[in-house]
Amino acid sequence: MFSKFKLPSSFKLPSSPKLPSSPATPAAPAAPAKPPPPPPVSAQFQSTLEPSHAGAAPQQTGFSLFRSSDGKTRIDQGNQSLITDPKAGQTIRLDHLNKEAQVFPMSGTPPKPNAPAGTAPSFTPPNSPINVKDLGKRMIAGHEVQGKSYTYSPPTLPGTPKLPGAPKLPGAPSAPAPPNAPQGASPPGAPAPPKPPAGAAPAPPQPPQMQTLEVWTSPKLQLPMASRLTGGIGKQTTMTKQVTPGEPPASAFQIPPGYKLIKPPHAPTPSA
Repeated sequence: MFSKFKLPSSFKLPSSPKLPSSPATPAAPAAPAKPPPPPPVSAQFQSTLEPSHAGAAPQQTGFSLFRSSDGKTRIDQGNQSLITDPKAGQTIRLDHLNKEAQVFPMSGTPPKPNAPAGTAPSFTPPNSPINVKDLGKRMIAGHEVQGKSYTYSPPTLPGTPKLPGAPKLPGAPSAPAPPNAPQGASPPGAPAPPKPPAGAAPAPPQPPQMQTLEVWTSPKLQLPMASRLTGGIGKQTTMTKQVTPGEPPASAFQIPPGYKLIKPPHAPTPSA
């Protein structure tokens, strides 16, 4: 009989090795947060255009801008207004002189009003500026603004296609040369035919003049407060005259009572 073997109390069986854990699946990147909408505001601007050609008088014009908290905008200039509603996907053009309204889908471009030169400028920076310069900070109409200067080449307009030239008429038959005279020779004593004048060499094409757009924007209001555009047309300076933060009246983005709704013009359709 074998005596019972007793293991010491401190003896422990070795634990089984742990299997390697599978790598954790990387978390999907969080979607970028949408920027908050611009705050509602009402503003009045004055724009002055100083043409580049000598003798032209400066031209001044004024316009107003209204912006609601839900993204609607309205621009008033002269006797016309343009209301944009991104949520409804439409743009409304108001003709206050004739009391007419036209509604366009935002996918289409409404015709521009017949405004004089020096109209409301675009504050949007160019897509591909050659140079961008930080102008620092300053105060305009009691609001702190930040300035940027953009230098860019103006867009080139497509040239007008040349009309085909008229076909040449057949030349009249040349008179026979006098006897004993070589063909094409001038008669004795006749003056020599004049030589055609040498045409002037065409002038080399001039490089396009660079344009500079200077914009001063209020970060708090997200509103351009001043701009200066310098280029081939001259210099156009736009300044804020009055700024009122807060929600504009809802009626500013609606067709006024008594206005006639007319259909916008359509492009002519080709005949079958």
